[in-house]
Amino acid sequence: MLIAEQGPPAGRNHPHARRMAVIAFINYNLAIACMWGSFSILLGPVEARLGVSRELSTLGAPAINLATALCAPIAGVLATRLSLRLIMLAGAILTLAGYATLALTTSYPLYLAAFALLLGPGMAIAVIMPGTLVTRWFAVNRGRALGIVTTPALIGAMPLVISRVLQGHGVVASYLTLAAFSGLSVIACLFIQDRPPASDTAGDIHDEHAPSDRSIATLAQLARAPRFWALFIAFAASATSSIVIGAHMVPMLRSWGMTQTAGATLLSIYFFSAIPGTIAYGWIADRLGAVQAMVILAAGSAAGWIALLEHPGFAVLAVLMVLIGTAGAGVVPVFGLALSEIFGRESFSRAFGLANLAVLPFSVLCVPAVALVFTRTGSYAGAVVGMAAFLALTALAAASAWRRRAGQMPAT
Repeated sequence: MLIAEQGPPAGRNHPHARRMAVIAFINYNLAIACMWGSFSILLGPVEARLGVSRELSTLGAPAINLATALCAPIAGVLATRLSLRLIMLAGAILTLAGYATLALTTSYPLYLAAFALLLGPGMAIAVIMPGTLVTRWFAVNRGRALGIVTTPALIGAMPLVISRVLQGHGVVASYLTLAAFSGLSVIACLFIQDRPPASDTAGDIHDEHAPSDRSIATLAQLARAPRFWALFIAFAASATSSIVIGAHMVPMLRSWGMTQTAGATLLSIYFFSAIPGTIAYGWIADRLGAVQAMVILAAGSAAGWIALLEHPGFAVLAVLMVLIGTAGAGVVPVFGLALSEIFGRESFSRAFGLANLAVLPFSVLCVPAVALVFTRTGSYAGAVVGMAAFLALTALAAASAWRRRAGQMPAT
């Protein structure tokens, strides 16, 4: 089967495309913000309510991460066979049920089950399906649309909201608030249309490049495609960079003699840079091509990590945090656009689902690996060099995918 490589098609998007992008934005942002904007805030009250230690309460995070990774390929396959509206509605309902369970239960096993069996599958759908919806509806400016949809615009406000609810009404009300936010996603999903109409009777442009069902790549074909892995490794490196920065930035800066306040401020700068990062790199991908944008992204992030070896002052570190932060956030729309350009829009959900499963070892092992380097050497220098080298090598891998022309995908 030929790889469905395609450039940006000419024409314009269907008038309903923006509406679908708004729904995708709501689903993606509410899922991310509700989970990661509240998790650490609620740990203390959860421990008191359930009578468990910090080691046990934090197991909810690996439980949802593991469930999300395992369910992502399943969600990707289902997207090619079932209605997106049905799948996204089911995901929003699972998420709502997960928070409702957390609000009502005082059982630790049910606490973990809510993360693994309800919130995890719901998160997998929230990660895969919004991009799939945008990919189907946007024939032009797809990278920019993916960037806007995956901009983490709501996560900054969620800790403030949940902290206020927690202080005034307690942990049960906090989880019920998260369930109510998830209810907004349920309502939004009711208005999803799976794809643009096949005809252009209203003057709308239908994407003539959309592949037929016969050209949808299977998971096995994707797994044997060198270009998939060349792009995936750049995606994995950028994801690893983001996780390591988020987990180790403050203690790393403290080991360099900076204050806790300075480290926290730089970490905030890093997180806030995600907002312009997704939009900027989506725009670059539309202008230059997604694979070329991936090369720029990985190379720029590698340069930022290398510069950290000099232990620069606060002002320079702030610039480096913006450079690395925009790349870490921008990899999501760029990688998504690259998959849709190379393998076709109908294969996007399967390819993106497979990537989210394959990235699991990197996301699980990177934080303890960096901690081990610091424990053994007393310095973060080895981890910084390793991260810079990883990104530089993946930039070369992405460049090889750029040079390689469309070839034959292995037959099943």
